Amino acid sequence: MAQALTWLAVLIAIALVFWTLVRENDRRRERTVEDWEREHAAGQGKMTQFIQAGALGLEGILMSEKRQAVQYQTDEEQGMTKSGSKGDDADRTTVN
Repeated sequence: MAQALTWLAVLIAIALVFWTLVRENDRRRERTVEDWEREHAAGQGKMTQFIQAGALGLEGILMSEKRQAVQYQTDEEQGMTKSGSKGDDADRTTVN
């Protein structure tokens, strides 16, 4: 019985969060330009700006890594990543 009440509380919490998201979406859809300007001036639009800035920063990091991977692949195809030293020779590095 205790587990059933716990699960019921969890399901009610999830439903409440979902309902809150739907109401907020409806409220944002029906607001006027003046409402948007008032909310933006009050700082309610700043969280979205932080999320966008974080996403752009993450994209910059990922693009840099992608460029490095493409450059490494190109170098490897041209044979530039192999050192050509004695350590690469299997006959010289085997222990007899």
